[in-house]
Amino acid sequence: MPDDLPAGAVPGFGNLNRRYAEKTFYLGQVFNNTTNSYKLAWFLAILALLERTGQRTLLLTDILVEMAVVAWPPVCLYRLSLGRQDKLQETVQAIRVRSGLPLNAKPVEIRSHINGSAASQVNLAFLSRYVPTRFLAPWFADRLRGIPDSQRSALTERMAAETQATPLACPYWFRNGEIRLNEGWRAFLRDNSAVARAFAEHRLAQYLQARNPNVPGVINKLAVPLSRQLSAASGFWRAVRAELAHRGKSGELVDIYTGRPVAERFSIDHFLPWSFVAHDLMWNLTPVEPATNSSKSDAVPDLGLHLPRLAKLQFVAVQALQGRERLLEDHTDCFQLDVAGLLALGEEGLLKKYEAIIPPQAQIAANQGFPAAWKWRGA
Repeated sequence: MPDDLPAGAVPGFGNLNRRYAEKTFYLGQVFNNTTNSYKLAWFLAILALLERTGQRTLLLTDILVEMAVVAWPPVCLYRLSLGRQDKLQETVQAIRVRSGLPLNAKPVEIRSHINGSAASQVNLAFLSRYVPTRFLAPWFADRLRGIPDSQRSALTERMAAETQATPLACPYWFRNGEIRLNEGWRAFLRDNSAVARAFAEHRLAQYLQARNPNVPGVINKLAVPLSRQLSAASGFWRAVRAELAHRGKSGELVDIYTGRPVAERFSIDHFLPWSFVAHDLMWNLTPVEPATNSSKSDAVPDLGLHLPRLAKLQFVAVQALQGRERLLEDHTDCFQLDVAGLLALGEEGLLKKYEAIIPPQAQIAANQGFPAAWKWRGA
């Protein structure tokens, strides 16, 4: 932390700690000792609505819908746990089942379904009971000390309104199923939305990582990517194809699931599913027929059958591209060997490397609920 920042500065806010010391201090207090995802999702939902509408008055129902939008990718697409006591996870899962929406549904689709589904709105209603007032607890810590839980919400609502005429106003107060943003807080969040969002998403990533300790790439699993480019992977395997053809070994490029030669038109499959690993590193990618890729979806393959085939094809690729080391950087980084070292392993040695990496991750994926032991029909 820079020496000229004030004492008690909140990591993630940088120079905003100096300009808005009171606001950053209280936001830091909100997310200390977070035991469930509710306050994180609540804050991110408010930010999203403010970014889209700029309005000072927000309906509680709109914020609850946006909380489901925030939770959807981690829960549905990436199958992360929000914690054993967290009810937002099972609520979002119930909404997904009812809606029939895809795992990677777009926010607009999620909002449209919930706004048109009374049952889904009922599912979310429990969040309005405590979350809006519990978020404000740091502003009233002294006055709430010793107050029974059953009385805290009503007291917080009253105090939130009372603070609006003071220099230390809390971010919002309540009115007839709405929250009304304090103008100073609205301006702060609007003008610094990128920093505020990054701060909240970092805290959410820390929260998720603590509850999914062995899952890779949690920081990349907070949202559905706007687009995914696999052109580098396609280029990698086209380079392998060209080199094999030059050597008269085109038959070595096969779909590891069907055993058939890979045609000119092929898809790229993530051996461990992308929604688990959240990366496109070459050592986990293999060319397959489009029908294979569609059938496998986000399943984990049968390792006894398909892991040796993956290792074999990857060794073929290393041999084919041994003069083009830059294309093999993912392999050398993963296995901590240069290209010569990978070649010295031989096919069996490379398989042992894969056996040290893939099965533990496949077990974690299975524990998360990813379909396991997938085989191509007829295999």
